Amino acid sequence: MQALVLVDVDGRARRPWIAWFTDCATNAITGVAVTPVDPSRESVLAALRSAVLCEDPYGPFGGLPEKVRVDRGKDFLSRTVTAAFDLLDVTVEDLPAYTPHLKGTVEGLNRAVENMFLAALPGYARRPRLSA
Repeated sequence: MQALVLVDVDGRARRPWIAWFTDCATNAITGVAVTPVDPSRESVLAALRSAVLCEDPYGPFGGLPEKVRVDRGKDFLSRTVTAAFDLLDVTVEDLPAYTPHLKGTVEGLNRAVENMFLAALPGYARRPRLSA
């Protein structure tokens, strides 16, 4: 998801991207990567690493998933990420386009993070601005 908050990245206001993995059984966030640029295979692999490892500072949630559902994002479906999933013997389910109801856990997480966390930050993008 692209965070609805502006942050300073080398003097420019940018909206960071968040890549995360959630466990559908527990709703726990098992892995996350935040980047100031468009999502990439590197950010997905960083989030995957933090999702799989269970020792400090990553755990206690996590571990090797049986299946990962992705929403057709080219970062998640890149050859490098697909090869990593293959090496880990993880099944990848590529969901049809425009079907957010098939990934309700992560969609709910996105809404909760926006409403409960991002909205309270100073650079929140949906806050009314004073005219100059």
